[in-house]
This record gives sequence, structure tokens and C-alpha cells, in this order.
Amino acid sequence: MVAMAVHTLHDDVLGMLAPLALASFHSTALVIDLDPEGLPLPGRRTLASLVEDGPTLAELVPSRKGQAVLPHGGVRIPAAMEVVNALVESWPCVVLRTPTPLDGMPFVRVAPLIPGVDTRVPPRVWVRTGIGRVEPGPGPVVDAPPRSAINSVLARRIPAGRWLRSWAPVWRWRWQ
Repeated sequence: MVAMAVHTLHDDVLGMLAPLALASFHSTALVIDLDPEGLPLPGRRTLASLVEDGPTLAELVPSRKGQAVLPHGGVRIPAAMEVVNALVESWPCVVLRTPTPLDGMPFVRVAPLIPGVDTRVPPRVWVRTGIGRVEPGPGPVVDAPPRSAINSVLARRIPAGRWLRSWAPVWRWRWQ
């Protein structure tokens, strides 16, 4: 089991892309949305419905490889944690989009490299934007998502493409 919590600063579209990009590095992964303020992630069944109805065996144990996404659906984080913990325990990889750190899980902040962003901060993932010349702070630097990735998430589809490879160092970094 591998799990990582992620929060994106300053950019809602990047907030949709970052957890999907991180999950793409595992052959079987689940992205869970715990951010009620973020733009909705693609997916049919929501975390709120899992909390209300309880997860099925098929939801707890993946039957095929690939990426699955569990959109938020309006549930409060404390009410969802029992279901979230069960999913984290049963899936080989879980990436959680959350505005706050979760107990016992690495928490990764993602920030675009744009003028005015303070880079003298604890390590985070820095996303190239091509806007101005900003030196990144500590942490891995990843490529800017192409227009096709942005269009995919806005159309409620999981993005693909070679830009995802630049996210590999994020899994190797030592997060707290």
C-alpha cells in the first residue's frame, strides 16, 4: 500500500491535475477527493455516496489495473475517514486531494512557478508555467501540463501524455 495526500496552491485546474498525475505512476491507483472547495474531479460514484451506502467489495478491492477516481460529493472529511482508511488499506496506491494534512500520511504541496509565489518555503512540488523567471524552492520541479491535459480534466476525463513522466521524482522525494 502506498498513499500520499496532495494540495495545490494558487491554481484550481492544477489542483485537478496533480493528484491524477501522481496516481498515473502506479498500475492500479485510486484518487480520492477530500477537497470540498476544489473543482470536481471526474468520476461517477462519489465519496459521499460511499460513506452513505458503504463501499462494496468491488470498490474496496480493485479487480483490474488502471486509475479510478472518487469525486468528493459533499461529505465532510471527518465523516469520510472510516471509508477513506478502508480504501487506503485495500488499494495498492491511493492519492488523496485534501486541503489539510492527514495523520500518518505524506503531505505534498504543489505550487505553480509564477512571479510573486514565495519559494523560500518547506519542500513542495514546483510546476513550470513559463511565466516569468522564478527560481524554485526546495522540492522536485515538474513540467507544465499541456493544453490536452487541461482539456481532459475539464471534460471530466483522466489526462494522459508524456508530461506525466516529469512527476516521477515526486514519489522519490522524502515528504513529511
